[in-house]
Order: sequence, then C-alpha cells, then structure tokens
Amino acid sequence: MEPTIKAHLEDINQFALQLESLIYLVGGTIRDHLLKRPCKDYDFTSSQAPEIAHQWAQKVQRTLIPLDETPGHETYRVVLHPSLYFDFTTLQGQTIEEDLAQRDFTINAIAVSLPDFIAGKTNWIDPFNGKNDLSHQVIRMVSGRAFEEDPLRLLRAFRFSSTLGFDIEPKTLAQIQAHKSKLSEVAQERITYELLIFLGATRSQLDLMNSTGLMDGLFPGIVELQTTPGHLPGTTQWDDTRNIFTELENLLLQPDHFLEKHAQWIKGYISKNNHYALLKWSTLIRPLMTNPAFDATELLKLFRLSNPAIQFVYRTLKFSEIVLSGTHSASGGFKQDSTVYQFIYRSGNELISSLLLSFAVRLGNQEDIKYFIPLINRILDFYIETYLPAQSRPLLLTGDVLITKLKLTPSPRFRFILEKVEEARVLGIIQTSEEAEQLARELITSQVELTE
Repeated sequence: MEPTIKAHLEDINQFALQLESLIYLVGGTIRDHLLKRPCKDYDFTSSQAPEIAHQWAQKVQRTLIPLDETPGHETYRVVLHPSLYFDFTTLQGQTIEEDLAQRDFTINAIAVSLPDFIAGKTNWIDPFNGKNDLSHQVIRMVSGRAFEEDPLRLLRAFRFSSTLGFDIEPKTLAQIQAHKSKLSEVAQERITYELLIFLGATRSQLDLMNSTGLMDGLFPGIVELQTTPGHLPGTTQWDDTRNIFTELENLLLQPDHFLEKHAQWIKGYISKNNHYALLKWSTLIRPLMTNPAFDATELLKLFRLSNPAIQFVYRTLKFSEIVLSGTHSASGGFKQDSTVYQFIYRSGNELISSLLLSFAVRLGNQEDIKYFIPLINRILDFYIETYLPAQSRPLLLTGDVLITKLKLTPSPRFRFILEKVEEARVLGIIQTSEEAEQLARELITSQVELTE
C-alpha cells in the first residue's frame, strides 16, 4: 500500500473512532484489491459516514461533493485528484451483512473493516461467496430483487462482464431478460454513463447484451436490422453491424496490424475524450441512418450526451461515408494533394475517427482493402508531415489585409478567399505574404463561383 494512501486511511479511521463508529471498505475497492487491479476509488460505509466524510474533507482541504443526500442513503465524494477519489455512504441496515445483502453482484458484496485493511488482515466479510465468483470470473446477482431495486444494474452486469472479462451466470442472465423493460425507469444520464463504460471496454459483450433484448430498448431501430437483408447474401444488417463492431474493436486494439506506421499516434488519439467508446457507439448508429426519417443528432440528444460527444459521433459518421463513397475508389479520389487537404480541413477533429470507422466498415463487409490501406496511410502521412507542421507557421493572409489593402467587404467570398489562400500555403504553392495577396487579387478578379 502506498504510504500516502495508508496515511489517508489512517486519518479516516481515526475520525471513525472518535465518533465510536466502525467504518468498512466495500464494493469495488475490495473487488479490485482482490483482483490486484489498480484502485482509483475507495468506497467506505459506516453509520456515521456523512460526518466522517465532512471531517476528513476539511482535513485534506477538499470540497465535499454530495452524490446523494436522501436521508439514510447519503453518499459524499472527496476528490483528491482526477484519478483518486473517496466515496462515503451511510450503512444500509443495522449491520454490514445487511448492507451487503442490498448490493448488486456478489463480487461487489465483499467488505473488510478499515482497521483490518490497514493492518493487512484478510478478515473478509463475504456472506454471498463473492470471492469464489471472483476466482471463477462470474457475475452473479446477490438476490432475486437486485434488478427490481435498481434497474440500472441490468446494464451494470454487462459493464462488469466487459471490463473484467467475466461471464454472467445463467440465472442472472435470465433475470436480466425478465426485467429488461424496467430499464425505461432509469434516468437517461445514468444509462449513458454505463454505456460509455461498457463501450469503452476492450471487448464489449454486444451479442450477449442483444440476446437479452436490452439492445432493442436502448437503440430504437436495432430490432428491425435483424430482419433486414445485409451486405452479403444470407446476412442481415445486424450481422453487418456486429461484424463492423468486431472489426473496429480489433482495429482499435491493434492498429499496428494494418497501420503500423501510425499505430502509436492512433492509440494516443483514441485514448482521449471517450473517443474509444464513442467510435464504437457510431457503429450502432450507422445502420439506422439508411432510414431517411432518422435523425442521428436527435437520437444522440436523447442519450444526454454532451454536445462535443454528439458532434464527434455525427461528424465521424458523415466523413466516414465520404471516405467510403464511390468517388473515392481505387481509380479516383485522394490522388490530388488538394483533395486530401480539403478532407483533412473539413473533417477536423474527426479525421482519425472517420478513417478508422470507414476502414472497419470495409473489413466488416469483407470488401477489398488492398488500396484502402495505402489510401489511409497517404491521408495520415499528409496530415502528420504536411498539415500539422503548417498549422504551427504564421498565416500569410488575414481578414484585416483583405479589408484594408484589397478593399473587400465581409461576404461569403471573403471566407472563400481566405480558405483558398490557406490551402495554397499548406500545399506549399505560396510562401510569402506578397504571393498570398497576389493570389487573393486573382481570386477576386476571376469572379470564382463560390461553392461549399
């Protein structure tokens, strides 16, 4: 145990002793400890949890964040830094055993007193044999009422199955299917939170979730895909979606298999801002877009995703289709540097995600990728070796120059000229401010027909 963590735990235990209240470490903290996984959150329960949390937050000079202030169910969080936080929840029931009986899965229903944990004693309180299920890598509900008491646990089962690589035991799986309709009672924000973790796993148990019927409620339109003809004879659009989803997971896990030159760069990109999960989310939205009445943005809003996340998914879908379109085939498209530049410029932050999704679609549909790998590498080469370095160099023409020297008033042409001059700068066609001004004059004179 790290000395800093141990010192914090000793302080918390001291506050509990002063209040004559025994405090326990529970849930995910003990699960991860037994699995020897890094622990970024410490979960405590005590009959005096709110007061202990308050006193300790004052000592470490951190804000006490209320997660639930319902009398008898209070939960407070103290964040030491983004990757380490402590949650304090009021003991549910008169004893720790009663508290554990109200938890979701046996692997999360293990506790130990904080004094024993600090001393390194293995006096686990495990009334539901959670340690045994950890050893056998099984997700098992604590009681038959687990999903009635909190239907979000329907999703949490798949979250743990995917993130831990565990199997959901048959009786629990049957109960999930029996209670699937209750998921509609859960606040959308809580559902989205679980989905992002589920999709953020290295391997998401998509088929298993779909077998219970949960997918139908989460993504309206999915059920129709299972009877709609797919890309290849004898397949359905759901088969296509599953294949693309699997190929995307493979590509995200091992980009070096096809894109070795840019693998580390891609890994860095997908590790940020939920890109990994949102890219996989895009594969589930993509087949629904064949319906003219379907509005991807509106569906994503229903999930209460953030505006940046919605834009990421929407634009990833949009620009991946441009890559896949017939004009960008082996015999055309992206041959000219100007075409590559325009795609990079317009796709912006969704450049990499759209390339990865389009590649996964090709793989999932079992289409020829012989030209596709060089195509993606060409775009990435241009982006890394030409486009990005150019962004660090000063502009050659600004709007002020257009107004003061060339007497142009702001208009659609104003933006068009700036964009064309910038393109010429990045492509190396012009290198000086004088050349930029001359190009602007030529564009003004030629009365170029503006296009988007």
